[in-house]
Amino acid sequence: MLSPIRKRELHAAISSHFQEWMEALWPVFMEQMDDEFFRLAEQSVNDKVQRGYIDAIRELRQGRKRLHRECQQECMRASQLFFLDFRAYQKGFLRLQVHIDANQDSLELIDEEVLEEDLAAMRVVHHAESQHLSRLKLIASLCASAIGSSTLKYADIPLSPRILTAILENSLASWQAGLQSKLVFYKVFGKTFLRRLNEFYPQVIQELEKAGLTPQENTVIRRKDIPRPIPASKGQSSSLEESTLFGIVAMVRQLEQEQREQLGLFSQDIGPDEESLPVAPLELISNVLGDLQKEVLQSPRPADIRQARVIHNAFRGRLVTELEKSVSGKRVRLQRLDQHIIDVVSLLFEYILDDPVIPAQMKVLLMRLQMPVLRIAVEDKTFLTDRNHPVRDLLNSLAAAASRWADEGDYSDNSIYGRVDWAVQQILASPEQSLEMWEEVNKSFSAFMLHEERGAVVAEERLSQVAKGRERLSLARQTVDEVLEKLLPPSIPAPVYQIIDEVWRDVMTLALLREGKNSKQWKQAVDVVERLLDSTVPKADPEERQRYVAMVPKLYADLRRGFASIAYDSTRTALLFKQLQHCHVTSLRGLQPATMKYTPDETYSLEEDNVEQILDDEYIQMVNDLKEGQWISWTTSDGRQLRGKFSWRSDMADLLMFVDLRGRKLAEMSSSELADLLRTGRASILTEISLPFMDRALASIQAILARQLPPQVLRA
Repeated sequence: MLSPIRKRELHAAISSHFQEWMEALWPVFMEQMDDEFFRLAEQSVNDKVQRGYIDAIRELRQGRKRLHRECQQECMRASQLFFLDFRAYQKGFLRLQVHIDANQDSLELIDEEVLEEDLAAMRVVHHAESQHLSRLKLIASLCASAIGSSTLKYADIPLSPRILTAILENSLASWQAGLQSKLVFYKVFGKTFLRRLNEFYPQVIQELEKAGLTPQENTVIRRKDIPRPIPASKGQSSSLEESTLFGIVAMVRQLEQEQREQLGLFSQDIGPDEESLPVAPLELISNVLGDLQKEVLQSPRPADIRQARVIHNAFRGRLVTELEKSVSGKRVRLQRLDQHIIDVVSLLFEYILDDPVIPAQMKVLLMRLQMPVLRIAVEDKTFLTDRNHPVRDLLNSLAAAASRWADEGDYSDNSIYGRVDWAVQQILASPEQSLEMWEEVNKSFSAFMLHEERGAVVAEERLSQVAKGRERLSLARQTVDEVLEKLLPPSIPAPVYQIIDEVWRDVMTLALLREGKNSKQWKQAVDVVERLLDSTVPKADPEERQRYVAMVPKLYADLRRGFASIAYDSTRTALLFKQLQHCHVTSLRGLQPATMKYTPDETYSLEEDNVEQILDDEYIQMVNDLKEGQWISWTTSDGRQLRGKFSWRSDMADLLMFVDLRGRKLAEMSSSELADLLRTGRASILTEISLPFMDRALASIQAILARQLPPQVLRA
């Protein structure tokens, strides 16, 4: 960790490079913004749209200096706070932006335009992070050493794509020319500044290394921020990039017949052995697979995972039989590569059956895609080598949705389950397995999921806001209780206690929530309690009675304002004031008003031994290490299987909240409850849920094959 002086020097050096880089690109950015607005104005379909872009041009020219100044100053401030006051940096630049008006008690759903803007910003950020990921990771690990952090995320370093885009978004808060013109900023910002971060980041790395920093090994990389798993460095045999068609086929080819039988793969002796026989045409294999696909479509859906496994094995046996019959009848031989591709796809769907991440009901649906996928894989050899292949994209999309789905009994067409089922049926019902068809199904399914995710984000933000509001209220009430406990004497006149307990407790809570503990309103509310308690003490001295009579009207006025601030019932108000007046008359006569005993609640404490035992528990530690956004699966007391995303952890109470795929609250539980579920095996943390399904599957297949082959074969 660097000294404060070295941090200042480092900030100054990085800021100097950033200013030079930004000054060079800003004119380019403004020029491209002008050109884009002019182009859009010329292509506008009507006068209204055209006027909008002309207004945008005018506003841009009037505000470009302000925009430049604000963006540059905020970027410099981010860098300065990061190195010199990391807590302030976290508070100012890393806190979650919730687009809900603080004055809206109803917490209505956020505006659609805000969602559009957030999505536009998100797209350019993700693209830039993918483009500069290796440098971002290195900078993050070096910066983690500078500030002494082991949990710094690459998206959270100053001048990362996310921080730069967030600063631009804040600077555009006052933009008047409309949403469509505002979206142009993100598009051009991504093309100019974010695309050319490769010119700036090497200078940052150089300055960090010059300061004597070394990469922090434990820097946390958020899986949800990574578009896809990053391949390992060259020379590592476990790299996912090597888990492609030809890498895995090479391993399949090495298997002995006994090993092939154990894995349920094709016999090496399938079909005639004569080399002189021609290779079976793709059309023949496709026809066999097409006939089996029709049978899958027409057959009833398996009732459970056990039946799905039986049907899977039966169709696999049928496939081998039908292919043997076809190649024998046509006097052709099955090409070895085609055999191995069928083997690999068979292992792929075997993985679906064993995948701990995908729920059983969803496995039943996805297993029905085996024959269509086989047809594509045999006809298109790029299926497993192209990471962006349409079939891979759809499988990844369906598996991602399936992995996060929890069975709540909703199987309607508009449910997540219903849409996965629809996608599978669309593929099965298509006689021609064109890539365009897979793309269209994926496009439609992804659009549905995007709509669901938007709603989930809004719903989750609502839940978070409500939970935080509830927690603030609880904390305020706790503070009020503590203050009253100190102020209230053992004996209190009954009407006074009723006013404090029924009304003034809420008045104080409201003042604390609205204005804070240092506010005039809060201090006045506390002062009223003190004056109210003092007003009922018997007054025997004439001068003291005179002062008392003078201050009572103001006390009543303050009480009435407090009652009105919480809209307390007027009839009940009159009764309480009448009872209070009797107390005051009694005290003026020098007598003690009738009292009641006030006993504060006893506090609960744990024995020291129990505390130590809990703190040492590894499962409690697992819960404490749980990060927001992680998914867990658990079994409820009534035997239901649920899975939810960890959404929020209370800052004051031992409470964790989990939401479903649509952002709805699924469960609240304490850390000890979750730890107990983990301890007894009734819950598990789904650590691999964010990895694309195909990468997960291929890595698993590679590992299975590697266990079957001797080390010398793998090295060869």
